[in-house]
Amino acid sequence: MRQSWAVFVIAFWAAFEQAGSSLTLYANDQIDRNVFGFEIPTAWFRSLNPLFIVLLAPIMSALWYKLGSSKRGDLKTPTNMALGLVTVGLGFLVLLPAVMYTGNDTVLKVNILFMIVTYIPHTLAELMISPVGLSMVSKIAPIKLASLLMGVWLASSAVANMVAGQLAAYTKSLGYLEIYSVIIGLGIVLLLISKPVAMLME
Repeated sequence: MRQSWAVFVIAFWAAFEQAGSSLTLYANDQIDRNVFGFEIPTAWFRSLNPLFIVLLAPIMSALWYKLGSSKRGDLKTPTNMALGLVTVGLGFLVLLPAVMYTGNDTVLKVNILFMIVTYIPHTLAELMISPVGLSMVSKIAPIKLASLLMGVWLASSAVANMVAGQLAAYTKSLGYLEIYSVIIGLGIVLLLISKPVAMLME
């Protein structure tokens, strides 16, 4: 059952990779991109994540170092991953008021800050999960299976990107509100079961 972390990986990246699909479509169709008379190209929103990585990585590194040095110790890996999924869900929660206002009506536009603020928790979530991935695999995998399980980690990311595409497609038929609510709910469920999963990984 050591491969149980793959569920977290697939769920997280399927949500996170909406940045290149449904979030980009939403930014293009329903975000007011006019700032002081200049229309910001939709593609520029993809640079928000790298920008926030540079700004937030030192803060997160200091936080993990402080946790690791405390008596209680660092968080269990499944808990860390579940928190990452909840955090990426919070990014979608920021968008919910905008989505509830615009629906799928491309005539209605919302403030650009909705999209900018959405990327902050998404970046925090990536910093919670992505850096610990392969190191976690090397730690819990039997020596003989280490290379294989690293491949499983990468394969999980591939599956997640396929799922992400399917989710993005459903935003047009089911709606943004429904899809994003499912992502938030999944993060909460995984957080609730993180302790049993941690025990299986030991």
